[in-house]
Amino acid sequence: MWSKVKIKEIILKVAFNRTIRIQEANEDGTMVKFHFDELCKRNFGSSDFRAIANKFDVVVIEHIPRLTLKEHDQARRFITLVDELYEARCVLMCSASTTPDEIFNNYYNEDLEDNDQLVTDENILDTKISGSFGIDVAQSNGMTVGGMASVRELSFAFRRATSRIIQMSSKVWWERQQKGQGIM
Repeated sequence: MWSKVKIKEIILKVAFNRTIRIQEANEDGTMVKFHFDELCKRNFGSSDFRAIANKFDVVVIEHIPRLTLKEHDQARRFITLVDELYEARCVLMCSASTTPDEIFNNYYNEDLEDNDQLVTDENILDTKISGSFGIDVAQSNGMTVGGMASVRELSFAFRRATSRIIQMSSKVWWERQQKGQGIM
């Protein structure tokens, strides 16, 4: 589908008088294509992703990697991007190194010893930062209460993002969006 579209570069205005240079958008401005790194390795936030989501009906994201602890900033940006695209009811096309269920699945399992972390049966991450800084914090089963809340929040965000990727890439979503927005 993308190979049949005439593409051009555009400058998209975003919040705070900033702009984003978009390399590949179709002429009528309804479709855009990005490499994962263009969006998630740059210092973009929700307002940038919201501007993209509000401008384009169809967003193509290529080369989504399996995310690990080393890419925690990219993982958080990707989750924010998915949330903004979902809220704007965008159609999503993805190419990834793995299935949506596996994008975040390896997040807590790689290089655990190098990062000085422990993983429980529920994939709960326990960073030992508080001990390193001599901070006395409430604990439950050897894990700080704040750490448990943060991990649970991230775990929920991963599940939500996975669910939304699957939904936005589904035939039902595409058909509903075609009828509602006249895309494609």
